[in-house]
Amino acid sequence: MKAIIRIALFILIPLYGLSQEGVRFTDKFGPFHDTYQQENDFSNREYAQYPFVREADVVWQRITWQIIDLREKMNLPLYYPIDEMHQRKSLIKVILDGIEQNQFNAFRTPLRNNAFEFDPENIFLSMQELKDVGMREEIVPIEIRPGVTRDSLVSIRWRPEEIKQILIKEVWYFNRRDSRLHVETIGICPIREYVVDGLMRRQRLFWIYYPDARPYMATVPVYSMNNDRPLYTFDDLFVHRYFNSYFIQEANVYNDRTITDYVTGREAQLESERIKREIFDYEQNLWEN
Repeated sequence: MKAIIRIALFILIPLYGLSQEGVRFTDKFGPFHDTYQQENDFSNREYAQYPFVREADVVWQRITWQIIDLREKMNLPLYYPIDEMHQRKSLIKVILDGIEQNQFNAFRTPLRNNAFEFDPENIFLSMQELKDVGMREEIVPIEIRPGVTRDSLVSIRWRPEEIKQILIKEVWYFNRRDSRLHVETIGICPIREYVVDGLMRRQRLFWIYYPDARPYMATVPVYSMNNDRPLYTFDDLFVHRYFNSYFIQEANVYNDRTITDYVTGREAQLESERIKREIFDYEQNLWEN
């Protein structure tokens, strides 16, 4: 009996080794990369659920708005690549793909800073309507043949590479159940930077309600500058805050005014730091008292 078992193992072990070599690691770089099945398949990954929080257990909260500048070194993985390549996508590309696939909705930006960002009546009904936000027409010379130009009316729409900043709305709260300070992202708003008549202008394009976008964002990997192998998703990035940002606004009695409504320059930077320090000091002060 033992001899039979040895013979069976002698035959099966090499076959098992051959089955493991059926798919080569480098096949994902070859001509049939679309059919390659990765072991770490992000497309089937589920987002991590937040712990349930009773509203009665929230003893303190603060609504804030922060800017993520995509030109900062730490935030470059959110801006590049400008064009999708090697299955890599920028944040704005991921957001547009999710909207186009009806994974979540895009909302028009309110006319006032203190207006509700996610009014159901302000949902964009089509991608073309979304792409036409801020569209303008200009008369530009177009070459029709060498040395001959003609003035033509051209429609100019926003381009993904013009998204240089991301505005995020968050809620910070202290949960007495675990005696911890928590933060959750409520919404994301891409900000476009463009030049008109030699002047730099900024425009908020649309809002997405982030809790609705989390299931899709959790399936798209983020590529870092130090490792070509994807290690986490866009949802992980926002949940664990793998980005650099600064405060521009907090909920306040003055119609939720922004920092630049009452201070500018160096004073605005100090005010942003004050908001940050006040939030993080709240938890520390509880333990000290």
